[in-house]
Amino acid sequence: MKFDIAKASKKLSQLDLKFSKGSFDIEMFWFRVMTVEGQWNIARHTHSAYEFHFVADGMSIVKMDTYEFKIGKGEFYITKPGEYHEQINVDGNKYVEYCMNCHVSLNNENNIEDLIIYKFLNDNKCKAYNDYNGIINLFEKVLSCAYYEKIGYYNQIQLYILLIMISSVQVISRNKEYNYEVPVKHKKDDYRFTQITQYIFDNIGNKVSAKDIADYMYLSEKQINRIIKKKTDLSTKQYINKIKLKKAKDLLKNTDLLVKEISEQLGFSSEYYFSQFFKREEGYPPGIFRINIINF
Repeated sequence: MKFDIAKASKKLSQLDLKFSKGSFDIEMFWFRVMTVEGQWNIARHTHSAYEFHFVADGMSIVKMDTYEFKIGKGEFYITKPGEYHEQINVDGNKYVEYCMNCHVSLNNENNIEDLIIYKFLNDNKCKAYNDYNGIINLFEKVLSCAYYEKIGYYNQIQLYILLIMISSVQVISRNKEYNYEVPVKHKKDDYRFTQITQYIFDNIGNKVSAKDIADYMYLSEKQINRIIKKKTDLSTKQYINKIKLKKAKDLLKNTDLLVKEISEQLGFSSEYYFSQFFKREEGYPPGIFRINIINF
């Protein structure tokens, strides 16, 4: 890292990080880097929060009440609230550990994915896990955010915290069974049709064609025509005209724009051609439509 890690750690530890993301309420009690050398020992203790330990360098021994394990570079372990543990050095060499201590709770148990993440976090066995998800790199990104303080860094750090937690759970839950559903766009044509419709609305002032839509959607004109026909029983041109007519009615009904101004907004070359279009689609000219609306 090119920046001063000690200074970054100090800046990070001073941030008031209490936030909600998704269904999670998270409050950070500390978020820092521990660097020690020589003989050291962190006596048996516990926390009322979750403590995440990521080893960036060196090795130590973690002693639980009934077992112990070694933890080394590229590994991590998590202690749950109320779990007693002790940590001592192995060889007296330099030891660097990234640590975050946080309270995590759920504010909504209807989000099945968040519920499962929370369950695995609580069910995890405290032991050494291989950081195959590159979580230490995420922590270093957090340190970089805190050090450089670029615009948006506070929000960025919150997102990284959530990502660190989820990435850790992905490692913990590896090879374990779980099954759940998340919201999906049920049919491919449904969301494609929504995109097509939105594109037409957004570009209604241009001469939109099936080719324009196809180029935007990276589909063929044939596919565009098929989707629109299946959803509306209209040709692509008819559907574009239907949307153009709806927009014209909205403008005639809800604005004081002149008919000429509306025709320009909708991409007609003249008021005459707009009036001809409106009369063909609706049965009478736009001016009569506006009068009927006012007098209704």
